[in-house]
Amino acid sequence: MSYPDPPQQPQWGPQQPGPPGQGFPPPQGPGQQFAGPGGPGGPPPGGQFPGGPPPGGQFPGGPHPGGHVPPGGGGGGRKRWMIPVAAGAAVVVMAGTVWATVSLVSFGGPQPEEVLPASSVAFAKLDLSIDGSQAMELMEFVDRLPDEVTEEMDQSDGDMTDLFAEGFLETFPDAPQSQDEVAEWIGQRAGFAAWPAGGEAQMEEGAGVAAVVALAVEDEQLAEEGLNEFSGEYEDFAFEVIDGFALLTNSDAALDDRMSQMEEHGPLADAETFSGDMADVPGGSIAVGWSDFTRLMEVEEFAQSFESEMAAETGEMSGRTTATLRVDGEYLEARMDVFDFEVDGAGVAWLSETPGASVAALESLPESTVMALGASGLDTALADAYENDELPFVTSSGQLQEMERMFNGMGAGLPEGFTQLLGSSTAFGVTSIDMQSFFGSSYGGGEEVSFQYRAVGGDEQVLSDFVENMAADPYATPPGVSTDGDAVVVSQGSSATGSLGDDPVFQQTMQGMDEAVVAGYFDMRQVLTGTDVQSPDQWGALGMALSVTEEGQRSSLELRWSPSGGE
Repeated sequence: MSYPDPPQQPQWGPQQPGPPGQGFPPPQGPGQQFAGPGGPGGPPPGGQFPGGPPPGGQFPGGPHPGGHVPPGGGGGGRKRWMIPVAAGAAVVVMAGTVWATVSLVSFGGPQPEEVLPASSVAFAKLDLSIDGSQAMELMEFVDRLPDEVTEEMDQSDGDMTDLFAEGFLETFPDAPQSQDEVAEWIGQRAGFAAWPAGGEAQMEEGAGVAAVVALAVEDEQLAEEGLNEFSGEYEDFAFEVIDGFALLTNSDAALDDRMSQMEEHGPLADAETFSGDMADVPGGSIAVGWSDFTRLMEVEEFAQSFESEMAAETGEMSGRTTATLRVDGEYLEARMDVFDFEVDGAGVAWLSETPGASVAALESLPESTVMALGASGLDTALADAYENDELPFVTSSGQLQEMERMFNGMGAGLPEGFTQLLGSSTAFGVTSIDMQSFFGSSYGGGEEVSFQYRAVGGDEQVLSDFVENMAADPYATPPGVSTDGDAVVVSQGSSATGSLGDDPVFQQTMQGMDEAVVAGYFDMRQVLTGTDVQSPDQWGALGMALSVTEEGQRSSLELRWSPSGGE
């Protein structure tokens, strides 16, 4: 254990966490690293990770239900903390660090949750010690990447140790050891946990939690010697090497509290709720996160921040979540599963009876669709919620009365009006768009966007009245309203005659999302056409699916990037 007291130190600044959320930034242009979908991780409930976000991104891959990591402060790497595992997942996928081998069979061994306490309210880990089947998936995915990305890649023997060692030295630039020396003892996985704490064990005064990073090590003696060599360069830094991990935190009080929590509650790996939630995460995940919202709300600092962010009087939140980042042979996927989630007593059970055919709803849109959103059974779900006084986003009788007046003005009284406007299957797609015109130029204004809206079982007259009432320019030609079989179609501008469902990239992107209540699609090939990207047709598409199952007790959000290069 080390208790140095030098002039330099990592930053342990407070952070105001936000409500659950996930980001899914699109791929960057050629020559830039792809910032994959926000994965698990994020700051602990009482503050940001020690020293701010690691080089290249957040820990360990994106936004987390606990909040967002703020930009790091000055002072270069001295202000950063631990392994830059945020960049790790993206580097693994986008820098080709595993595409030259399938001999990786070291998956397993000690896991961070075995040395972190069961009293934890938030947990995340990154594991790059992948096995042969995972390497095959990564190799297939790399083959599909755009040429502009693969040209920037370096081949590797598949050993992630150098990646961790490089990141470690970027985090601690004053370390006297070389990358080769660090690589002799550092491992290929890292974990993080935060648990309620007080006094000197807190990340900082008033944080309400203690936090520890567990970094796997291959040689405990070399790890202890190495950490002792440079720990004197950083104040408020303490470590302990135990059971195959270097435990890194801000004080020996936090280390002592971890031991006390372990003795009282046992390891997180043995916690029944945690183990049950983690048992359902997708196999082959590179990064995994977990949070217990119910227990997070027992941390006063987090509860106050949540109430402030949500502008709620009570700020009551309950439930749990897991988040994962994984690579399938055909796509990169970030996924969040939420269990028994409620905010101020409201959940998503009202969506649980929908048929989950939103991807099928999208298939009927024109093949030229650039971006689309679809739903199935939303009319029935809204009608049931209306009759049970459980409509989402309607928080007062005044809002309800205003909505009823609007529907009545179109001759679509509630609850029947939901079906008349939405139909039993709903899809909206933008079929032609100039991105510069869409967002407007510096001189103001933008070109008219071509689109198509389809409502299977909708009411043509009601939709015609709706279009007329919504027309912003009385001199412009309003969208046309027609029928196509049992669907009412509202369209504007031109579109292709083929169907989106016949597009191989759409099929590749949206595969396996058959239970989605709501689905989204974004065609990168069309969006990047006319830009500096050399081969837009290789950038594929983004996909999204929201599913609600188990009578509303479980909801899942999947975000994907499915590139179309190498075909």
